[in-house]
Amino acid sequence: MAETAPSQIRGQLLSLEEFFIVFGMVVLLCSWYLADVFGGWRYMYGPSIHLAVIMGIRMWWLPESPRWILLPYGGKETGMI
Repeated sequence: MAETAPSQIRGQLLSLEEFFIVFGMVVLLCSWYLADVFGGWRYMYGPSIHLAVIMGIRMWWLPESPRWILLPYGGKETGMI
């Protein structure tokens, strides 16, 4: 994200990314607590499995990173980006 974000909002986007990482950890800890209260570790995986499958399928349509294109082609095709 840092390599393609405009310089005016680059810091905000990276801070937002870190916020969502920490928010996910808090949600995970809450789900561990609820799974322990209701007596099953399997309940912890249920809400996240469908989201992981959706994210895995959608990764096929993500654009390639300019850094990834630069490595094998030596910068010939990076002018298009």
